[in-house]
Amino acid sequence: MTNIDNMPLEHTASANNILPQLVDRLRQLYGIIVQNTYVKDTAKHLNRIIHDANNQTMVLIVGKERVGKTTLVNGLLGRCVLPVNDQNPTGVNTFLRYGEQEEVKAYFLDGVVAVFDMSKLELLTTGDTFASQILREHLDYLEVYLKNDLLKSVTIIDSVSLEAGAGEMAYFSESLINRVDEIFWVLRSGSKAIDAEILLIETLKNKGVEPLCIINGIDTNDDSEAFMMAEKERIGHLMSDFVSISATNALEARQTDNIELWKKSHYDDLIAQVHRVAANCDKKTYTVLIRFLQWLERFRFELTVIPQRDPFQSAVENIEKYAGDTQYEFSRYQRDLAIVQEYEQEYEQVANVFKKVQTLYQLLQTVSQNDYLQNEIVESFTEKAISYQQMLREYRNMHSEYMREYERLDAQHKKIHGKGLMKAIFGHHTQNQFFKERVNKLNEQQAVCIAQFKKVQEAETSMLQLVHSVQNDLMDLVKRRLARIEQKVQELNHQRAKEKHQLKLYAEKLNEFSCLIEAQGYIKEAIQPFLMDDKLPLRTKDQEMLKETINSIMTIDLSSNGLLARSQMNHKMENKIIPFEVKAKYPLYALALTETDVVSNDIPEIPQKLDIQYNKE
Repeated sequence: MTNIDNMPLEHTASANNILPQLVDRLRQLYGIIVQNTYVKDTAKHLNRIIHDANNQTMVLIVGKERVGKTTLVNGLLGRCVLPVNDQNPTGVNTFLRYGEQEEVKAYFLDGVVAVFDMSKLELLTTGDTFASQILREHLDYLEVYLKNDLLKSVTIIDSVSLEAGAGEMAYFSESLINRVDEIFWVLRSGSKAIDAEILLIETLKNKGVEPLCIINGIDTNDDSEAFMMAEKERIGHLMSDFVSISATNALEARQTDNIELWKKSHYDDLIAQVHRVAANCDKKTYTVLIRFLQWLERFRFELTVIPQRDPFQSAVENIEKYAGDTQYEFSRYQRDLAIVQEYEQEYEQVANVFKKVQTLYQLLQTVSQNDYLQNEIVESFTEKAISYQQMLREYRNMHSEYMREYERLDAQHKKIHGKGLMKAIFGHHTQNQFFKERVNKLNEQQAVCIAQFKKVQEAETSMLQLVHSVQNDLMDLVKRRLARIEQKVQELNHQRAKEKHQLKLYAEKLNEFSCLIEAQGYIKEAIQPFLMDDKLPLRTKDQEMLKETINSIMTIDLSSNGLLARSQMNHKMENKIIPFEVKAKYPLYALALTETDVVSNDIPEIPQKLDIQYNKE
């Protein structure tokens, strides 16, 4: 992140067209250097720059513990996506990205990527179970994919809390700060920024980075306005702007559709800031360019030290790291076992998802609670079934109302004439028009019951036409889900086997530096001319830095590094396939509802029409 607010307009005018061209060149450079394992981390950083340049603008949410960062993000999303735990704050940086399929991708420190359902998010972020602790020890970061319109233009990062000591600068991942396009610094109303925070913010200011200060919790502090003014006096020169909000009010307002509460939350101001960041393409382009210049300096350093080290010894160190350190491998194996155990629990739940389903109501509840039980046939059946249940409830209400009126009139008739209405059908009694009018009203209600009963029968028939096909479709969806879980385990075991194979290649790659020589030529011939174009938003000092760095890269001679002795692999690395024998352990429970199970068996019969003749005196 770098401040370009004062950059001349002619530099930024063409920035929107530059980024795709730059990314194409960086991809080619990445494809060259990724062949060499000795610059693996440097290649990873370049790939991250490419990834970030292709993705939406990234906004980083930063702050101390208990300031409400996670609740703030949930408010932006309009639902409680990220777990909030007062005892266990968020334990891993979480990137929220747009995705049609909602899921969680866990990126582990050793490069393994595992895909989880949204239900596992708490386990990975705030859970306090043994499995949670094992997984988080090995986690690098999470990506949460959500079908949310706001995330179509911006990626939001819910970060771990600042580590701040008294009087010392607060610590936060510099690599993460360098990746993002904007920082939202969160304070809680009534709790001013501590000295350690201010020192870190001043460091950012010196790099040209000015965060947006968000004061959260205005609903809990009657003097929020005064607090914000005081903080502006203290740290306003370090911030780009100030916004005061109530994340709690915003989240409640979104969940209850409360417009007044939403206005009180001031979230429109915050969302406007998000859109402002997302729309600033010029700043993103310049940020990516500066990050690449910094990456070139890192690459120069990598090339400089290669001729000074013994590739053989470096390879041996890498091999011993994985093959010789049994404790490290045991820890990784325990991590993988924990992942597979979570998959097994998911498999058991899916295999038995219909075990307790014996009625239509239970079926509808199960379908609504499991997103994977959805397709067009299921949705059509669900609509018809819900319509059937609604019509049936209306008929029962009509029938109950009829019976209450009937019983009242019957009691009155008995009191006056000594016999009920049904017996009166077969006799003649002298009476005024009162009973005749009341009987007519009952018959009108009876006609309404008949009409509703016909609707119930029609809805029942329509629903029953889909009972067989929908059960087949539901079972197919379950089988697909089970197959996907098994595939995840296979992919995990495949990754383990792949890593074992890659270790064997270390010895063969000791002298594979030709790709770095190729990279030197590509940087000089393809990248330098492109970056020196006057249309790029680079200052004169940036261009001077670029020339100096590339000249240094070109002076490094790698051609003298010929073939070196190849190491012999130590085959101690744990490579056991983690078993996943679940089919026999958790047999698939078939859904087999009959028509009798689906339809209601206690529908009250239609009342008889009353036809009583009265003689006048």
